Amino acid sequence: MVFFKLTSKKGQVSMEIGILVAAAVAVAAIAAYSYAKNAKAASVDWSSELSETHNQIELIQNNSINWSSINSS
Repeated sequence: MVFFKLTSKKGQVSMEIGILVAAAVAVAAIAAYSYAKNAKAASVDWSSELSETHNQIELIQNNSINWSSINSS
């Protein structure tokens, strides 16, 4: 008797499952968009960091060459 009260013969369970599936698809779409947006931003930031690191290494190398030429004189 309790079982008949928990289920509906009018398709309510079907509708609820459909709503849950639609919500899961919406969450997956939002997560995919967020991931793609952050991945693109990370690649742009990485290239600028790499350029800055390269410039710092060149500066250190030039300073060490200048220092060694001063000390050898």
